[in-house]
Amino acid sequence: MCLGMINTRALCRRLLASACLAVVATPALAQRVDENAVSDAEDAFGSNIGGETLGIYSPSDVRGFSPTDAGNVRIEGLYIDRQTELTSRLMAGNRVRIGPSALGYAFPAPSGIADYRLRAAQDEAVLSTAAKVTSFGGWEVEADSLLPLDGRRLGLAAGAGFYRNQFQFRNSNDVLSTAVSLVWRPNDATEVKPFWSRIQVDDEEAYPIVIGDGRSLPDQMTRRRFLGQDWADFEVERVTYGGLGRTRVGGFTLRAGAFRSANITTEGYTILLDAAPRGTPAARTVIANPRRSNASTSGEVNLSRQFGIGRSRHELLFAVRARRQTRFYGGSDRADLGPAPFDEELAVPRPAFAFSTRTEDRVRQWTAGLAWQGLIEGVGQLSLGIQRSDYRKNVTTPTGALPESRARPWLFNAAAAVEITPALALYGGMTRGLEESDVAPETAVNRDEAPPAIRTRQIDAGVRWRLGPMTLIAGGFDIEKPYYGLDRGNVFRRLGTVTHRGVEASLSGSPVEGLTVVAGGVLLDARLSGDEVADGTIGRRPIGTPSRTLIANLDYRLPEFPALSFDLAVEHAGRRYGDAANDVRVPARTIVDLGLRHRFQLGRVPAVLRVQATNLFNTYGWDVEGNNAFVYIQSRQVIARLAMDI
Repeated sequence: MCLGMINTRALCRRLLASACLAVVATPALAQRVDENAVSDAEDAFGSNIGGETLGIYSPSDVRGFSPTDAGNVRIEGLYIDRQTELTSRLMAGNRVRIGPSALGYAFPAPSGIADYRLRAAQDEAVLSTAAKVTSFGGWEVEADSLLPLDGRRLGLAAGAGFYRNQFQFRNSNDVLSTAVSLVWRPNDATEVKPFWSRIQVDDEEAYPIVIGDGRSLPDQMTRRRFLGQDWADFEVERVTYGGLGRTRVGGFTLRAGAFRSANITTEGYTILLDAAPRGTPAARTVIANPRRSNASTSGEVNLSRQFGIGRSRHELLFAVRARRQTRFYGGSDRADLGPAPFDEELAVPRPAFAFSTRTEDRVRQWTAGLAWQGLIEGVGQLSLGIQRSDYRKNVTTPTGALPESRARPWLFNAAAAVEITPALALYGGMTRGLEESDVAPETAVNRDEAPPAIRTRQIDAGVRWRLGPMTLIAGGFDIEKPYYGLDRGNVFRRLGTVTHRGVEASLSGSPVEGLTVVAGGVLLDARLSGDEVADGTIGRRPIGTPSRTLIANLDYRLPEFPALSFDLAVEHAGRRYGDAANDVRVPARTIVDLGLRHRFQLGRVPAVLRVQATNLFNTYGWDVEGNNAFVYIQSRQVIARLAMDI
């Protein structure tokens, strides 16, 4: 197997050195040796386990929309207005909840729900370390611990990771990630989990975004060649802290969570390269940004009561959610870096930038809701919910305050599942929501601007069928939202209405001993409508939305040698449009990853060595960053990772 020019000895030396650092570092988290994204996945709709992501969806992309941007993120079912990434030193993983997995969820959302799980100490101490090296030259060391301090009554989870990342654009960064959380269980009915986490990103060079000519894709570029500027760095601090808890009193269950999430960029740049034939001089532009920040305090309190009537079980739940969000953005300055041969590096001194006044954006929102769920075993279940939200947004620009944006909608949801047989069930639902729109991308004239909240609606239905050891989930959906995007002048604004109709499927299970299969796909018909489409200002398809996504993941543990397993991941992304006018098509692509795990003992310490080749066949492709804005995808990379549970 040809994996490119890889210095095997150097790779092994780095892995051994990193592993030694990991052993002497502080311990790690729950059973890292046993973590396996394929065998632990419940379906193919999206999950993250042990830092590995699997599925057709993710917290940033569900049915063509982003649950994170829409504000549909939860921590163990409780609402958080997430403004920044959540470190895996704090979170054990996440799961995307749509279709059947959203049944029984009190208040689903049209963009899906991204639900995270905290790491928490249990009855026994677990100390884990992990080290990783890559053929790009990156490396990392992680150390986590789960420590019972007072049996099951009080426990501590703590972790730290240092990362020297090397990216496909030959840029790099240094990341320090730390987290600590407690779990306090004074009695069987009560649990409290306070936590704190921080991610510090230093010295990350800005990668170039290629601006096309509006007629065709840029010429293929040389990957792993640095085309940025050494002085154009990002410095970002990401902080998340808060707590959640539950208790039972008099037949009622009370759950509550309060969270603070902040993303603070002290320095940031965007580099734009005009596309041209390779070697031909092309214009280059840099956009420098002053300090920017997104910060939010949010949380939820809910009270529920379960009761039975005959064969049926019921639950009533009353919830209140609230958030206070403040964003500072804008004030950037732009400079010409002078032309350079396209696809060739040419360093220049840092220009003198003059920043202007920033824009302040404040959102205040509360939502109260009442939900009911009923279940009759062997028959089915029904969920109903109603919410009232009060949303206010105030924006102060350098030229003065804009009129307040306000909405007070009633929101409804209903879902049902009917068991045809013990193995076959039909499901369906309807949801109306109030969600945040996407934020204007880096390439927009009004970059970082966030429109007011938008009203959304979704209808979906399908089937869940257990076929022996396998489970098939298949269904269809129809989602409608106001569409904010880039017009031909690269201004981010409302351009009409977007409708996403599609079919999706998941097949998962273990058909034979040792083999786990997780496969799925979505066929998506995304269309725009409105005056901008009718007069030809924009095309009928949104920018960057693929027509299909198909995945297949296999994990096979050898029956004769169960310590060794192989895994294969195949992901196919359909074609998409790269510009607002729909003149530039980005071709479909297929990526193949191949890996193995070897479980063994280092003395009395269980360990696992994970080796993986990503983009095995070195497929070339483009991702869409905005209107006629592109970056190439990552080339083949080999990763080696050693984890131990002490």
